[in-house]
Amino acid sequence: MKITLITSLILTSSFTFSNIAEANEERQKTTQLSVGVGSYALVIDHDNLGEDDFLGHSLSVTYAFSDSMSINIQSYTLEHDDHSDIEVSGFDTSVFYGTGLASKGFKAYIGVGLYSETREFENVEKDFSGAQLSGGFGYSWNKISLGLLIGIRSTEDYHDLTNDGDDITAVSSSLVLEYKF
Repeated sequence: MKITLITSLILTSSFTFSNIAEANEERQKTTQLSVGVGSYALVIDHDNLGEDDFLGHSLSVTYAFSDSMSINIQSYTLEHDDHSDIEVSGFDTSVFYGTGLASKGFKAYIGVGLYSETREFENVEKDFSGAQLSGGFGYSWNKISLGLLIGIRSTEDYHDLTNDGDDITAVSSSLVLEYKF
């Protein structure tokens, strides 16, 4: 009985200390900053009026706290697909939980965040903001990362564009190529 207890204690201790050492090594290896550029799209679908499509580009900054948690901030500038005189500029930020967020290889993530943007048309500006649910996947090499991010936005502010109680869906997506520091 004593030998079994002592053996169990030694195995448990060695397992605990090896996990602490691995966690410390992983934390040092995975903390990193990424800066990138990419394409950005926003689709606002009004049930009765059709959809507004905006396309443009984005600048992105991502900081990975660990391999399973990161924060992302994107700034974007967009133009209406059919009416080039309607422009949108803004940013969104999200906190992600996932896998592979800081290491080499496949990554997948889901998170929550906020967006804020300004739509400009004929020198008239209208601001929109709200919460969003985001997710995505991608792949990281040693110094380069490629990711696709999709966000489903709250639409309360977009209802100001219509007076008919229309159901509105707003979805953003971006494909970003990042350099990892």
